[in-house]
Amino acid sequence: MGFSREINRLLVGLLFMFGIVALSAAYWSITGPDTILRRADNPRRVEAERAIERGALVDRNDHVLAYTESADGIVTRRYRYPAMYSALGYYSYRYGSSGIEGAYDALLSGTDQVTSTGDALLNGLMHRPQVGSDARLTLDLEVQEAVAAALAGQTGAVIVIGVPNGEVLALASLPTYDPNTLEENWDALIGAPGNPFFNRALQGQYQPGAALQTPLLAAAMLVNIPLETVDASATQPVPLGDLNLACAVRLPEIELTLSEAYAFACPRAFADILDPIGVDTLNTVLMTFRLNESPLLAGFEPPPTSTPSTLRLTPDNLLETALGQGQFTVTPLSMALMAAGIVNDGNAPQPYLLQQSRQPNGAWIDVRTARASLPITTTNSARRLQDLMRGAVAFGAAQNAGRPGIDIGGHASIAYSGEGSQAWFVGFATFGGANGAAVAVILENSDDPGRAADIGGTALAAAQAALLGQPSS
Repeated sequence: MGFSREINRLLVGLLFMFGIVALSAAYWSITGPDTILRRADNPRRVEAERAIERGALVDRNDHVLAYTESADGIVTRRYRYPAMYSALGYYSYRYGSSGIEGAYDALLSGTDQVTSTGDALLNGLMHRPQVGSDARLTLDLEVQEAVAAALAGQTGAVIVIGVPNGEVLALASLPTYDPNTLEENWDALIGAPGNPFFNRALQGQYQPGAALQTPLLAAAMLVNIPLETVDASATQPVPLGDLNLACAVRLPEIELTLSEAYAFACPRAFADILDPIGVDTLNTVLMTFRLNESPLLAGFEPPPTSTPSTLRLTPDNLLETALGQGQFTVTPLSMALMAAGIVNDGNAPQPYLLQQSRQPNGAWIDVRTARASLPITTTNSARRLQDLMRGAVAFGAAQNAGRPGIDIGGHASIAYSGEGSQAWFVGFATFGGANGAAVAVILENSDDPGRAADIGGTALAAAQAALLGQPSS
């Protein structure tokens, strides 16, 4: 009896050990490979990732902007055009990715084609490199180069958007860096003045200053304030804390109508209409213009801070916020979309950067998800704003934006931030029918709105040449 009991114990022990082995085998055959492959120190994973052949990035006219070079098993990412550096960002096995490279990393690396980690392991075992898809962007190389040349020497950003569809034609931010030399210059770039890794066009949060006068005009029209009413003190400065807010260009003490004050970005006339507009109406208009939102391009991370909590106007913060000097901030993208909505008769297109993708040995397929435009104002109000912005280019502070033979409207202004100032130009051009473009320019550490307007005019002229198939000047 005792012998049989020992045999039973031995049998139970063997069965228990067999069960452990079976469970372990099941784990390592089903779940384990993924766990091992995901380990950062797994040499197969390291080797597989270093061998990934990322897809090419091309502009709307098929100019190759970035591509992967492979030689003797060594894969290198190459970037061809300096004007495109700030928009494309970088890809590095060591430091990751940013900009467009980061936004569409899954597509470019081919990760979106790998259905499981096991597939990636199989690729490695068979020495079959993972190959990503090519991406066709809405960016236009010639527009981008014109914008980058005009912006050279400045700290700031420019974004150009096509109307009515919302395609991003140019996206420039300075200072920038050369992603081809990222590995050797990384430590220096991390501490470089002006933070060259920061994409000011999409992530920069700026005081709008007098750039808010455009929605203020819309609010004035909403409550039927006559735009031709003369303001005898229109050119006088507005004291605000330690600031004296003045017109964007130096003017003598003269009378101006509200529309003339807008052309010269004079804040006094707008301070004088805040009471008749009222807090509630102004809140409604700013929210309708969607300046309380941080617009995003698909795939991109939101800006590090957001505006909704600081947008709400009260009697206590009405003056400083309405004049663009409160806690409320905007991005260049949001201002460009405001201009796009105005020139599109009150409907702001939703922006996009990615048009098509192409898998290895495949054909181009459309990947843009159609999104309806967003109403920001009525057609009548939009058209009145268009004419007022044309006036600012014809005889106001935005005259430098004018280009022969092109219908351009815009608004040039100054904002103050800390101890410095920044110059804005927000405008549009029409190219016949419903076609056109919108632009936003921000220049940091600048009190020269004329310079911002000139850059904006260059950008709009380049956009017209690109969209109409004309040679650029």
